[in-house]
Amino acid sequence: MNSILAMGLKLQRISKPYQNFVIFRNGEEAGNAPLLTSYASDYGLEPFQASYKGIAAYDGFPAAPFLTSFQGATFRERESIRLSPGQRYRQATALDEEVGALLEAGYWEFSSFTGEFFCTDYLMELLNMEPGAAVESFESFLPFIKENHQEVLVDAWVALVNTNRQFSCIVEVQGTGRGATWLKMKGKPLVKNGQVVKFIGTVQNVSEWVATETQLTAEVAKAEKAAQLKTEFVSYMSHEIRTPLNAIMGLTYLLLQEEGLKEEYKDNLNSIHFSSQCLLALVNNTLDYSKIEAGKVELEKVNFPLKDLLKNTHQALYLRSMEKMVDLELCIDPRTPAEVAGDPVRLMQILNNLLSNAIKFTDRGAVRLEVKVIYQTNQEWVLDFTVSDTGIGIPQEKQSHIFESFSQASASTHRKYGGTGLGLSITKNLVDLHKGTIQVQSEPGKGSVFNVRLKFVKPQASLVTLPKTKGGKIPHTKLKGVRVLVVDDNVMNRTVATKLLSNWNAVVETADDGLVALEKMATTGYDIVLMDLYMPVLDGFQTVTRMREAGQKVPVIALTANASEEERRRILEVGVNDYLTKPFVPQDLFNKLLQNLDGNRF
Repeated sequence: MNSILAMGLKLQRISKPYQNFVIFRNGEEAGNAPLLTSYASDYGLEPFQASYKGIAAYDGFPAAPFLTSFQGATFRERESIRLSPGQRYRQATALDEEVGALLEAGYWEFSSFTGEFFCTDYLMELLNMEPGAAVESFESFLPFIKENHQEVLVDAWVALVNTNRQFSCIVEVQGTGRGATWLKMKGKPLVKNGQVVKFIGTVQNVSEWVATETQLTAEVAKAEKAAQLKTEFVSYMSHEIRTPLNAIMGLTYLLLQEEGLKEEYKDNLNSIHFSSQCLLALVNNTLDYSKIEAGKVELEKVNFPLKDLLKNTHQALYLRSMEKMVDLELCIDPRTPAEVAGDPVRLMQILNNLLSNAIKFTDRGAVRLEVKVIYQTNQEWVLDFTVSDTGIGIPQEKQSHIFESFSQASASTHRKYGGTGLGLSITKNLVDLHKGTIQVQSEPGKGSVFNVRLKFVKPQASLVTLPKTKGGKIPHTKLKGVRVLVVDDNVMNRTVATKLLSNWNAVVETADDGLVALEKMATTGYDIVLMDLYMPVLDGFQTVTRMREAGQKVPVIALTANASEEERRRILEVGVNDYLTKPFVPQDLFNKLLQNLDGNRF
């Protein structure tokens, strides 16, 4: 400021923007760019652009108070350039077309008062209409749209005009030999003072977007088909492996029941039995992983006895822990509910995976399952399941990876202990399905602690209630005199079932397909039927359907090697009372028989 005042400048205020001002000196346009630059710098103003031959034009200054004159120079307002209405219209129209070409979009409008219809030239270009063609109404667009989309567009237009309902639809333009052209057409009413004055709309080229979406859809469909084929293949292989495995496990069990068996033979049979169980675990994990990966695992919701499930899980793994001379402890919080609603199969799978791992990786000491109530109301419980062991432990750097598929702590772990590395991955996925949490704490050489937290709700009258399992081992004489029909096309499966049932003093008959079974049931009364589902001539589903249609109420237990969620639903829909997955543990078959036989017999 001081430097400028020293030059003898006279300050006055003006109120007009500076873009219309130039400097005059001695009646002629002139300018002193350095002086003005200094002024702008001193007062923090936007820099200006000096015009040709040093004349300073204030094209960038803000509209604020400024100097109007100084010694030998004055500001004068430049004449404004005014456009005629026709010029402004032509400029606006040209701009509309440029913007339309840039966005690949045009627009239309229809006056509800005058009936006039207008559209931009670029819209006509999008529809491949001749330049200058008469466009008198929205219907003028229809001949240029593919026939299968014209009806959609007509319905949208009628709804807009009659009910003021906006529309947005994607249509294809009639073929031009240049590839498919897809347009997104939108329309809406324009309301002023509560009254519709006109209808307006846009048309935009979305061919690139449609092509991308089509390609993505095709790729998704291809991926889904590949995933389905993989799932079907895994399911098929599971079925094919389970069938002979059922015979191996069943016959091994029967041989181990023989009295006077040499110790050498018993050791060999125990090795076969253990190996078959490992193979079964491998098949189960592979099938479960495939189903989880395909998103086909859904949680069941039934009322079930929680404490019985915990005790049965402990009892089922107790013998395995004793074989390794490892204690298996179960500690249940007294506040734990006896019965809850949830998925007992998936809970048992979670606990089995964690306990089996703990036993496998513990050579001495103990494995412990502890259940605590963390939170409870009248309607729900949050339970904490803790599985701890004194085994080999997991290094800190490996703990973040153990829940990944096919992952184990080290290659030596796999060589020494075996396994697929799927157990914990499946467990993590099942916990996530419950919207629960799973955490691990471990130290090499000192063992591991896995903590699972899940929520269960109060039993509900609208849900199926699973029966409580009877405690203790039930004498096999309970099945004495029970007439059982075994229906299976596999000779070995029939042999195993027949020998098991005969050992339990049941009266057994067999049939190798559904038609033979129906003929036998027409002449003989049976107490219960064991039915394979996949057989030639007449499969298990068809056989049970015909039985129920004929009014036969004899209980049916399905023997399946698939056990998918879809198959379980289908089994119950046709009228099967219960099912058992092959290969099965003989005690499980025995329990299923007792649960489904007429209680008056015992």
